Amino acid sequence: MTTIVSSDHPTESLVDLRRAPLSDVRAIDFRDPARDLWVDEAAIHDRLRAVIAGIDDAGWRLPGAAPSDAGGPDWSLLDHVGHLVHWQELDVTYVERVLDGGMWPSDEEFDGGDFDRYNERHRAMWAGISPAPIRSRLIESRATLLERATRLPPDVIRNDAAWGWIFMVLHGHVIDHLSILEPWSDALRVRQADGDPFDPLTALPPVSAETMVADAQGVLAYLDELVGRVADDRWSGSDVTPGWSLADHVNHLADWYEECSAAIEGYLRTGAWSDYPTEGVDVWNEQAVARSRRLTPARTRRRHEAALARLIERVDRLDRDALRSPDGWGWIYECLNGHVRVHLAVVGPWCVRASWPAPQR
Repeated sequence: MTTIVSSDHPTESLVDLRRAPLSDVRAIDFRDPARDLWVDEAAIHDRLRAVIAGIDDAGWRLPGAAPSDAGGPDWSLLDHVGHLVHWQELDVTYVERVLDGGMWPSDEEFDGGDFDRYNERHRAMWAGISPAPIRSRLIESRATLLERATRLPPDVIRNDAAWGWIFMVLHGHVIDHLSILEPWSDALRVRQADGDPFDPLTALPPVSAETMVADAQGVLAYLDELVGRVADDRWSGSDVTPGWSLADHVNHLADWYEECSAAIEGYLRTGAWSDYPTEGVDVWNEQAVARSRRLTPARTRRRHEAALARLIERVDRLDRDALRSPDGWGWIYECLNGHVRVHLAVVGPWCVRASWPAPQR
């Protein structure tokens, strides 16, 4: 929550930058000297990280987030976040120039002032980069820019020349893109939670166990990245989805890793794949999760890691025909990849928000 010591607009102090409608955020006079520029920036950055969390690599590359302002193909989530990173990294050099006694750049330095054309030209630099390093660069470039920018006196930051390079890059630019990314990311997460692979080629049977595991590694690593940042006291204390905590979701994934391992072992013994639980998946899920609710977060993490390692080891035992069979593919793709994507979409934003300050009442 942003707090204002004194202001001509006292209602602005009630606007929660992390949670309020963007229309309320846009109405704020961020240039008011009574506002804490860096507290505001932290809240806006938190909001951005939650908005982009939980979407898998194929979703990041899906075009349609917004049309290009320069007549190119529609922008994707990856294009938007890469664009934000580009301007943060670029701005580091400009702030350093000013700290060394130099001048801020002029608009003419950017394709003669045609920023739409400039931005479109620089989309290509992100095309070959996967989302994970882009997310890392978003955080790293922001930290570097903040370290440089906070060396400037507040009155200098609020002058016309600096404001466009400090506030606009760290605050205003992000708010502009949030107006596009919030509805787009919400729609992607709904599709992902419903099992949409985004790219049909990613959901085709692989040519080998090695390929299958490699295809799943990005989703598994992203889940680990998000879940690993949640403090232990948040694992069981609140619902991610109705009735289910983060610990429940992670144990649920481990339950299905174990079921899939058992199905593979049964196939290797008998040549036949087992059916899904006869009591019904929903009933089985609730019963399985209830059995794990006394585990500590540390034990839940170890259980998830061990169950996943066992599943990967058993997948490695299967030949190509077993992997590509309808039953084999249905078990293994869903438990190792598709099912993880579903839960990633659900828990991702919650994991980021878990560290947010409580809303001020």
